[in-house]
Amino acid sequence: MNINSPSEIKLIKKTLQNYTKAFQKWDIGKLVVAFHPEAKIAWFVPERGGYISSMCYSWVRSFIKNKKDKLVIGYTTFDENIDQSGLAAYVRFRFLIEDGEYSRDTTDYLTLLKFGEDWNIVHKSGFTIDKPVEEIIKLKEEPTETNRNVPQELELITLKLRSYVEAFDEWDIEKIRYVFHPEVRVNYVDDETNKFKCQTRSIGVWKEVFEYHQKDNVKFKTQIEFIDQLGTSAVVRMRWLATKENFRVVTVDYLTFLKIDGDWLIVNKTCHSEEIKD
Repeated sequence: MNINSPSEIKLIKKTLQNYTKAFQKWDIGKLVVAFHPEAKIAWFVPERGGYISSMCYSWVRSFIKNKKDKLVIGYTTFDENIDQSGLAAYVRFRFLIEDGEYSRDTTDYLTLLKFGEDWNIVHKSGFTIDKPVEEIIKLKEEPTETNRNVPQELELITLKLRSYVEAFDEWDIEKIRYVFHPEVRVNYVDDETNKFKCQTRSIGVWKEVFEYHQKDNVKFKTQIEFIDQLGTSAVVRMRWLATKENFRVVTVDYLTFLKIDGDWLIVNKTCHSEEIKD
């Protein structure tokens, strides 16, 4: 599997540049180019009602409204981390936003997929810290690390990931309920058609997945490769090796977690799979 290819990282950065220019120049065309039309956004904001989930097009409407209402807002961006596996990728993308009414330091956790020669954002989550405009201006000159990867939060996320693995080892649907948000979506690119495939995984769909793998006596080996956590948001890269008679497939998952009312749940899975041929 192609991992962190310099040429792919360059293309991903091109998508991020469009995302940045969309705000710096209020160019909705750049926003549409950066995001897949079926992209989804999920956030946890207690002061705004808790869990927020919407499709990209509703966010675009909000973008247009903000342009009309607030014409003088400064945006500075940093792509702090980019990780690519095959046709899937994850980016930690930081926005410093100067706004007299609502200045903030926002970290986006983005997952992307590659379609042809272009990378599109298919999911956006993250965490926002309110800060005085003076502090935002200072951070523009000397950006500092935020308090990421808190040990007790990493431990809680790791426990959830273990339950995810156990669910497939034991064919235990209740552990799926324990780990995944009821509206979780799975995203990937179909190898044959190069089309976006996304599926909201209800418990009924998970049961079908279990039945399919169980019937074929599929066995799994897994590895948690990294966890990147900030506040109530995180992304995990997890590798799965699925084996059955004369057949092996490796899958890299980029799992987006949100801490909702104190409980870490997977709200999105963006992945890429390849068959291993001897």
